[in-house]
Amino acid sequence: MEPSKRFVDHPRIQAALAAPGAVWVTDADGTLWADDIGEGFLRALARDGALRSPEAQGDVWAAYEARVRADKAAGYAWAVQVMAGMTEAEVERRAEAYAQAFVPRHLHPAMAGLLAEASERGVETWIVSASNAWVVRAAARVLGLPPARALGIRVAVEDGVLTDRVVPPVTYADGKVAALRAGLGRMPSLASGDSRGDAEMLAAAGTPLVVRHAGVDPAFLDRASASGWLVLDAAEP
Repeated sequence: MEPSKRFVDHPRIQAALAAPGAVWVTDADGTLWADDIGEGFLRALARDGALRSPEAQGDVWAAYEARVRADKAAGYAWAVQVMAGMTEAEVERRAEAYAQAFVPRHLHPAMAGLLAEASERGVETWIVSASNAWVVRAAARVLGLPPARALGIRVAVEDGVLTDRVVPPVTYADGKVAALRAGLGRMPSLASGDSRGDAEMLAAAGTPLVVRHAGVDPAFLDRASASGWLVLDAAEP
């Protein structure tokens, strides 16, 4: 995968990266890369028989999809809660291996170019995702970002074992803004996302960037256009 400078060269992005104390915050799934790393990780855990929670009986994927259809935030949280009973060490080991295989194959070239430019300029870069925090941190390491700047949905850990108690905020919709305020202390000069779950974060940024791809909801694109947000295509023209 060769990085592309298509996003980097846009004047609004250049201005956002050049702002004093510039910070870039980005969603992960669909935005940084194609596909959903958290969902893929959940499938891998179910396939490998690694899930020990009573909630993991039967068709885990079907149960997850039903919950997401009913309530996205609750469904995304359940995908983390169902890992209860696993040791954190095992989750970290599996997440590291999964991220190392996933990220290079799925990273959008234009976002790879933007990551490289932000790094060269010394722009503080954060990831905030509705996927589980362990796999998001592992993906950050693959990208050369500090894991402490990778935020995702977490559950409490007791004696080295994951529980089913969600640690707020759930990093979806307004929960992303709450997590950023707690972890970063301010809102970014540049934010990127691709879905309704990123809208509050985008609205709070100096420059909101919507990464368009085949799976983006047209209604969300209409909102982005009406709001004057920057919309750029993930795929090469």
